[in-house]
Amino acid sequence: MLFVLSCGKDTQIFTKDKVIAKVDDTQITERDLARYYRTLVPSSWEKNGHKASVPLDLKKSLLERLIEDKLLLMQAAKLDVTVSDEEVDRLYAGIAKDYGKDFEVYLKKLHLTPKEWKSALRQDLLIDKVIKRHMRTVQDVTREEIETYYKGHLDEFKIPIQYRMAQIVVPTRSLAEQILDKLKKGDKFKELAKRFSIFPEGKQGGDLGYWREDRLPEEFEIVRQMRVGETSGILHSPYGYHIVKLTGIKEAKVLSLREAGPKIAMKLRQERREKEKIRWLEELKKKTGIPTTKDALAEAVKHYLECPNIEDRKKV
Repeated sequence: MLFVLSCGKDTQIFTKDKVIAKVDDTQITERDLARYYRTLVPSSWEKNGHKASVPLDLKKSLLERLIEDKLLLMQAAKLDVTVSDEEVDRLYAGIAKDYGKDFEVYLKKLHLTPKEWKSALRQDLLIDKVIKRHMRTVQDVTREEIETYYKGHLDEFKIPIQYRMAQIVVPTRSLAEQILDKLKKGDKFKELAKRFSIFPEGKQGGDLGYWREDRLPEEFEIVRQMRVGETSGILHSPYGYHIVKLTGIKEAKVLSLREAGPKIAMKLRQERREKEKIRWLEELKKKTGIPTTKDALAEAVKHYLECPNIEDRKKV
């Protein structure tokens, strides 16, 4: 059964331990909402040293998400799904490594201790595990479904002509003219790129890889008229003066079913699993007595967030 308790009308961030909702015997407090908000939108948590206001719609979506998370955690407990301390420590260490020396500063900015962060990570891992466990029951996509999708979406698998280019970028036209002279005299494009280009790819001889025709920068439209091995004149852009060499062409094609199949299968699996996750959550809500439509749940959440009487209590 879901209870939404003691509503509040203000839109300031909530930081107290007041219980605002219960899913059976599992409590959701204002502090739980605050943690969610701080981890999802850390840059907005404080402005000029003051706690930032939280839009009502965001509060509603956070509380709805927390309710769903609590349901999944209850399901994990029911199925004896566990997460070891080693798993939590490994994930924590990986995140800390990514942030480097700024990690402790980041936690302080979120007003979270390492212990609180690890507790949140444990819950995330539990939720991930219980979802993956349930998804093992979902039927995989069939070859027939892949073929049907392929035939009905051929436009998605059309690959336009692609041009492989290399470039030299320099800051002045006079230097670009000097480089053109060197090219005409037989100097190697790659060596000149390594020597003069101010862009990072210059170190690899200026290679830009293949570019689809429909994604060519405006300054590079000239390559449509060039032959492989040919070098452009001087092209100007906001970044400097470019000299471009066309080094390869891939003709337009339509991916075969064999080529497109893995991508289609991944897309269909993701869609099927997302639909199953929604269906499963609705089933869990129904079993627990929680409103099974988004509108009904939103109305229950709205009671806490908008009702004028702070002593009110509503059971849904």
